[in-house]
Amino acid sequence: MFGKQSRWFAPLAATAAVLLAASPASAAVEPDVIIPASESCKTFDLGLAAEGGNIRQIDFSNGDFFQVGTGVVLTWINMSTGKTYTVKTSGSVSKYTQNADGTWTFTATGHNGYVYFSGDRPEGPGAYQYTGRLVLTIDSPITNNVKSVDATAGKAVDICARLS
Repeated sequence: MFGKQSRWFAPLAATAAVLLAASPASAAVEPDVIIPASESCKTFDLGLAAEGGNIRQIDFSNGDFFQVGTGVVLTWINMSTGKTYTVKTSGSVSKYTQNADGTWTFTATGHNGYVYFSGDRPEGPGAYQYTGRLVLTIDSPITNNVKSVDATAGKAVDICARLS
């Protein structure tokens, strides 16, 4: 289900605009995952720590599924400088729907961090914290390679720019 581990950690379903809050770099935060610069912020490795919350999956007989998350605290970390950006999420829902051509539509609502890797189209690489709605066409829920960004609504914070 995780495919590219760091990418799923970020969405924290993958995780309705309310509680974005920047935090100053204070005590060092240990990342749960470190994403190399070439696959995230180009000039620095990106760390991500997730604390608390609960994620559950709801499966449907046709293969589609939802992932529902509540109350996760995400901390993004510039691994070169130690600068952090923390998001206290109130929850998120990620819906995976298989398309007739074999691709999948990934619809994320609520608070979701998303890392676009170098091979993703058209964004990659980069990292964003979305509050609102994100719709992507992906190759599969296992690998999560982005074929297209189909829609966004709400607020998007460029994590790489914020931590530079």
